[in-house]
Amino acid sequence: MNSFYAWKPEYASPSLAILSVSVGFVLAWFLSRNERLRSAIFSRYSEDKAWLYFILYQKFTGMFFMGVFPGIIVLLFTDYSLSGLGLNFHNTGESMLYIAIIGALMLASNFFVSRNPENLKMYPQMRISGWGRKTIFLNSISWLAYLTGYEFMYRGILLIICNDAFGFWPALAINLMFYSASHIAKGKTETIGTFPYGIILCFMTISTGSILAAVATHFILALSNDYFSIHHNPELKFIARQK
Repeated sequence: MNSFYAWKPEYASPSLAILSVSVGFVLAWFLSRNERLRSAIFSRYSEDKAWLYFILYQKFTGMFFMGVFPGIIVLLFTDYSLSGLGLNFHNTGESMLYIAIIGALMLASNFFVSRNPENLKMYPQMRISGWGRKTIFLNSISWLAYLTGYEFMYRGILLIICNDAFGFWPALAINLMFYSASHIAKGKTETIGTFPYGIILCFMTISTGSILAAVATHFILALSNDYFSIHHNPELKFIARQK
């Protein structure tokens, strides 16, 4: 009779994926919320610069520990490649169709959703009063870096490996569990929203074999929410020139 803890080779990849993603997320969460570092930055720089530097630190810390860190572990100890984990341009035509349709819906809905008072309290994360081209560029680049690592973790490493090991529906359930739990701190609305959006992201990724559509639509979601929120917030504004 086999013991319940008996090991099988096929357990290796999904176990490593789930554990590396869990550890990476925990490290990203606590390191990016380092109150000592936050206090040091805000005590040294003006408020606008402090917000810029601290959010850039958070975004790139998240990219590294949620994307690079578990990616290195999986690449070293499994037979997966970056392309096999969705970091590719396979089925670009299908991905572009998803991006166009979902992106257009996001832009339309976000224009109205972003004016919600609860949303305006959280976004944009950089609480900078005057948004010039430099700030917009740095905010956009940091979002792209963060979301690439983020989607590589969720829809690349976690989803694709679990899909190969267990099939689509168990992989989807595992993905939604992690994805929704990671949004609890952002409130009820965002947490509930992870379920329909998470299903769409997972479907697009497995359908195309690429995380391109997931990254692109999430990028459109994040940027449109930020910039529409600035438009709706009387305390923030876009400026022509920036020092």
